[in-house]
Amino acid sequence: MAQHSLELMLPKGMRDLDPADKILQLRVLDTIRSVFEQYGYLPLETPVVERMEVLTAKFAVGEGTDVSKEIFRVEDQGDRELGLRFDMTVPLCRYVAMNPTIKLPFKRYVMGQVFRDGPIKLGRYREFWQADADIIGVPGPLADAYGVMMAADVFKKLGLNATIYFSSRELLQELMDFIGIEKDVRGQAIIALDKLKKIGSKGVAEEMREAGVDKKKIDQLLELTNVKGTNAEKIAFLRKSLPAGKALDTLEEILDILSSVENLVFDPSLARGLEYYTGFFFECFLNDSKITSSLVGTGRYDKIIGQFLGGKQDFAAVGISFGVSVICDALREKNPELKKSLTQVYVVPVSRNERSYALESARKLRQEGFYTDMDLVERGIGKNFAFADALGIPFVAVVGEEEKNQQKISVKNMQSGEQQKVDFEEMLKILKTN
Repeated sequence: MAQHSLELMLPKGMRDLDPADKILQLRVLDTIRSVFEQYGYLPLETPVVERMEVLTAKFAVGEGTDVSKEIFRVEDQGDRELGLRFDMTVPLCRYVAMNPTIKLPFKRYVMGQVFRDGPIKLGRYREFWQADADIIGVPGPLADAYGVMMAADVFKKLGLNATIYFSSRELLQELMDFIGIEKDVRGQAIIALDKLKKIGSKGVAEEMREAGVDKKKIDQLLELTNVKGTNAEKIAFLRKSLPAGKALDTLEEILDILSSVENLVFDPSLARGLEYYTGFFFECFLNDSKITSSLVGTGRYDKIIGQFLGGKQDFAAVGISFGVSVICDALREKNPELKKSLTQVYVVPVSRNERSYALESARKLRQEGFYTDMDLVERGIGKNFAFADALGIPFVAVVGEEEKNQQKISVKNMQSGEQQKVDFEEMLKILKTN
């Protein structure tokens, strides 16, 4: 019976990361992790799979949101309904609710894959990495400001030019109170407003009308949230409608705390479509890039943990989430030439007689902190030089009979082409000065 060949292909929206792409991703993760730890956050890990009732709780993702429709749903052998996590926030809230005596404030970070069965475009996939940091137990604006400061630090370290846009879910609620938008349609109105940059004012207005919002109220909401000018001018404009607005007071305080942060723009039209946000939030977008997805999303969600506990206890909470895959795409767009290897020195024994000396030399280099690889397939010197050059390895250390007898190594700088025979200490000096 003839065998049919298997058509090998990836699930839609999923990617393999080859070594060069993974090296870039690890660089991004290491940069973000270092910033998180500099700000005092601790690592935490939660499962990739959660119970479906946790993910779809009304106070978590909320019904009718795009995210609720994009959950990858699975079942275990006991027919229990499970889902792949779509973010890191809901699992954290479940963790804190299961550990209500945790020492506060609790500052945790987590890095890992999340899954959304949604539309695909440049910078957006169905499996992607996020790096999150959250503060539980601090209600004030200092905790809100932490996320902005960390985002600015990460972008500076990675050399990315991005603008940070911020607003407040509390502000949106106050505006809807002022306009008189009914509470039973506010959730759908916020989901529609969150799409303003994607579908424009006409598209947002149409979705709001379909949700049951009066046209006059829609026009008034769009006018108030689409205000132009400086941050101070926008707040002053909104003050005319909300003279006693608590949200505007909070935003002004946060702006004062963040006075040294550049590229910070107040955008009242930002909505953050997830149901659980309660206060300040921000998003970051690249300047002058084909990538239109947000690099970072963050928000305050003071209600969700307590609601997991049946409303018995309140937990102030605010978090930041870096879209690692999007950031990698941004760095790749900026510099398409990716590093193909982490190796700094490639050791080449000329023959089997030098293998032991070569192995010992490589071991000593690793002990000195240098990432060191070695020829394992007994290729000729020319082929080994070509191999190292193709991977961008900066130095090749050749060990032949003469080098072995003299207890020296021939080191070639692959960029300059310079080659010299030196002892081990001299080789260390060459490597450390390049």
